[in-house]
Parts: sequence; C-alpha cells; structure tokens
Amino acid sequence: MSYEHYKAEKSDLLALVENSQYQSIEKQYEEITSVKQQLLKNRSGKDTSYIYQNSMVIYVLDIAMEQGISLQHLNIKDGHITVDGIGVSDEACRKFIASLQQRLIGLECHGTVKADKEMYTFHMEGSKGEHNSSSREDSSRRNSVGHNH
Repeated sequence: MSYEHYKAEKSDLLALVENSQYQSIEKQYEEITSVKQQLLKNRSGKDTSYIYQNSMVIYVLDIAMEQGISLQHLNIKDGHITVDGIGVSDEACRKFIASLQQRLIGLECHGTVKADKEMYTFHMEGSKGEHNSSSREDSSRRNSVGHNH
C-alpha cells in the first residue's frame, strides 16, 4: 500500500468522522450500547430468569436493527414472547421471524405476516414447549410462518 493511498484513506476517514450524520448515528449507537450494558448487569447471582429475559430483549433489538425492522410491541414474560412489527416487505418480515426462531433456543415460535397497501406487519409468538397452553392441533397448525396476504 503506497503512502499516497494511505493519505487518501486517512482523509476519507477524517471527513467521515466529521460528518454530522455519522456523529448522530455514533451517539445513538453509544446510547443503545449503554442500555445494553445496563440490561446485562446481573442484579443477583440466583435470578437467572432476569438475565435470560434481558438477553432475549437484546437479541430482538439487535436483529431488528440489523434487518431494518420497526418494532411496534415486544412482551417477554415467564418464558413467553410476543413481538409485533413492520417490515419493508413480506420477505423481510419472514427473515426477521426466522432469525428470531434460530436465536431463541428452547422456545417454540410461530408467526404470521400480513400485507395491507404495501405495508407489511407481522406478529410472532414463542413459548417454552412444556409451558405451551395451546392444544396440540392448534400449535401444529401454527408452527410455521403463515401466509396471509
């Protein structure tokens, strides 16, 4: 790598760092990271459900930000999760739900996507298998991502 190339790269980096949009995004990222660190702090060594629920929140937020999903509702309680949100396409919503299903090990998840005038909304639920209160027929009918258009 030539010195001229290095100087050009350094100049580009300095211009980026001085960009107001870059600074705004970096500030938001730092604030989110700070919240993430607070969530991960262990209140007491014996209360692992608190840590587990907080790590679930972080998984959902991380994947949503990474995939450009807008979350409308997130509820996690007693090993049960519900997530509602909006994506740019049917495929984006399905990818988000599939990503969550992969990350939330130990939970049985299912979700549906609906399209209304080029707006794609989704609803996903998950719960621990042994605590699943729905009937066997109901859970087998809804265990895959639905196709509601």
